[in-house]
Amino acid sequence: MAAGHNLLNRPVGDINFQRYFSCVFEVVQREMCRVFLYLYEHHQPDPNVYVGQRLREIPNGWARIGRIEKEMLMNQRVSPYEMDICLLYTLLQRTCGLQPDTQNDSVWNTPTSPDGIERQLYLLKERRNHLVHNANAYLNLTKQELIEKVNVLERLCCNIVTKAAIHTGRSPDTDTARITSQLHDILNSSQLSELHPQQWLIMAREEQRLIAALPQYQEFFAPVRFLVPSNPESLPVGEVDLLNTLFSCRYPDGSAIQVIIVKGQAGVGKTNWCKRVWKSWVSSYMTDNTEYDLMVKVECGQVTTRDVGRLVKEELLPQASQDCDPSQVVKLLTSLRVVWLLDGMEEPAPEAIHLLRFIIDKFSDKHLVVVTCQHHYINEVRTQVQNKRVCEITLQGLNMKGVHSLLKHLLQNKQLYSRFIEDAKVLNVEVVKKLFNPLKLTLAVTLWKEGKLDLGNKASFLQLYSAVEAAHVVKVSTRMAGKWGLTTEESRVRINVWLKELYSIAFHMTLKNQLVSLDKHNTKLFKEKSLLLLPSYSDCFSTFLTNQSDVNSSETTYRFIHLSQQYYLAAQYVCQQLLSDPSQDLMSLLHLDVGNVTDTNVGNVTDTDVGNVTDTDVGSNTDTDVGSNTDTDVGSNTDTDVGSNTDTDVGSNTDTDVGNVTNQSLYDQLYEMMLWVFSILDSRSELNERIVKTLISFLSHCRRCDWMEVVHHAGYSDTVARLVAIDDEFINKWQHSPEFKVESVGNEQCIKVIPTQHTAR
Repeated sequence: MAAGHNLLNRPVGDINFQRYFSCVFEVVQREMCRVFLYLYEHHQPDPNVYVGQRLREIPNGWARIGRIEKEMLMNQRVSPYEMDICLLYTLLQRTCGLQPDTQNDSVWNTPTSPDGIERQLYLLKERRNHLVHNANAYLNLTKQELIEKVNVLERLCCNIVTKAAIHTGRSPDTDTARITSQLHDILNSSQLSELHPQQWLIMAREEQRLIAALPQYQEFFAPVRFLVPSNPESLPVGEVDLLNTLFSCRYPDGSAIQVIIVKGQAGVGKTNWCKRVWKSWVSSYMTDNTEYDLMVKVECGQVTTRDVGRLVKEELLPQASQDCDPSQVVKLLTSLRVVWLLDGMEEPAPEAIHLLRFIIDKFSDKHLVVVTCQHHYINEVRTQVQNKRVCEITLQGLNMKGVHSLLKHLLQNKQLYSRFIEDAKVLNVEVVKKLFNPLKLTLAVTLWKEGKLDLGNKASFLQLYSAVEAAHVVKVSTRMAGKWGLTTEESRVRINVWLKELYSIAFHMTLKNQLVSLDKHNTKLFKEKSLLLLPSYSDCFSTFLTNQSDVNSSETTYRFIHLSQQYYLAAQYVCQQLLSDPSQDLMSLLHLDVGNVTDTNVGNVTDTDVGNVTDTDVGSNTDTDVGSNTDTDVGSNTDTDVGSNTDTDVGSNTDTDVGNVTNQSLYDQLYEMMLWVFSILDSRSELNERIVKTLISFLSHCRRCDWMEVVHHAGYSDTVARLVAIDDEFINKWQHSPEFKVESVGNEQCIKVIPTQHTAR
């Protein structure tokens, strides 16, 4: 939130709030500690044994004690004088012989004896909790209201000390007189003392609760899917609930995780997931089940300072921190248990990486750091968290439940939802994979509702790609404009030039049968060209490509998301060349020069090795399967895994020059790309007769060319249908199709498109 919005409605220097807070967290805490020491010494056979050792010996002694408190108690690192009221309350019940609560599984229920010391301790603990969880009720206390509340605290404190003193053979008079004096001094104090960490925490939590109620946090959150490594214990494969599982998981040696890295592709939902986690934490901390005091969410792309104290004071929690300077904020954070949620670490602010480094160095003992980033930035993050206990998980997109939840949210209509599910059953498997990305599913639904996306038409993949590419260009250009001082239009122009270079890379890789992965040479050249166009190429690389980092290497290489994307980008290059130069010879463009082609097939590339790489061959090697597709699942006609970008290359990737591959093999391996060429040109209304004849002439050399598939990708163009070569086999196969008929034109036969709901243009 922006500084200056007084969400807490808190007057500057609210002294009555601080007075009451001091009464609770100084006087009440001190007297509960005194009671604990009195009773522990009296009840234990050897009072010199540290309370942590006693808990080891008691059945279920550690129940309901948080991980951090447990570690401190086990290692004897905390004195009773430093313990919170809630922990003292638990220890009094466990180790001091007091009557347990009415339910054995809870320490928060009212004790059975209304006049006993247990009842008085319970009431004090409840007042502490009410102050922590309902801070706004205490921010505008009148002097009379303050006096009444302090009188209640005085009576309860005097009661517990008197009962404990009598029980242990002590005189309570001195203790009760001291309590009255201390509370009276605080009640009449005229100056604010230094802010107590718990006081700041109360106001910070209340400010976060009010921020979470703002409109920008009222978003729809669909369930997502993670791929989780097996090294930390207690981590299930599937959706991870950080509040209940990941925060408390352990390595085999029992040590807790210090850093969690959540990586994922662009648009996969990392930012929305962070918002969901943060909002869930804000709403659930009131149960006191979390081991941490506070969760601080930082949007790395908005970071303008590497000073943690200044960031929290001015941007994240300005109202809670208004009485502090930045150094005091850092001191307060040091004394608390904090989860840092750093979203979008790849977003370019150099300040963000310095922020991570500071947090790791300064707070690592009691703080947990959760970082989200795209794959290409993973090595940079790893460098900053060396020697820490790290868990890396991959956000793979929506799970099956998430797909259906988001669909219902987007469509808001049962009939539309059912229609979309029915249409999606015949989707190409690569389109199905795309729909597990929330951004792409949203775009697909929008296009479908507008009638621009025919899910039963394989050419619709082009529409999806085009919409996604346009959205990516807007996203990256806006980001670059903010970071580098360019106008949005200047950024867009440079990105479009960069895309043309990417088209060229995809085309020449396809020509050489280099599938999916950019080799080091291509990566190096591409980066050098990118630096001439952009202040930083990382945004474009991470948005339009995916990385394949090697954990054992600092180098990052890139790959297309899958084979269809490479063919689509390569086809864009061919279309640009054909449209920019009407006299362009397609055979020369594709390097089909007889003088450069041999009669031998190099690298065992055959027409079945190359030409038959299908969409289902790519991206299906996953560690886990994404849902068992049912009749109602999106894309339920496939058995392939969804949303699993593999690190393995597809096909026989070689560095063989085109000149070492036979003409026939090259024709066959370019067939899939040429189908995209038809789709793209049709979408631009550029399928004129000259170009169509050129393309058909090329495809006539392909041994596995399916002319009906060509017509299909060309959007059922009359020109294409009329010019494709047909034979008796084709006629026998398609003569009963409701979408086509064969007509005689002179001495030749050609296809005539019959308009239907599928072929209507």
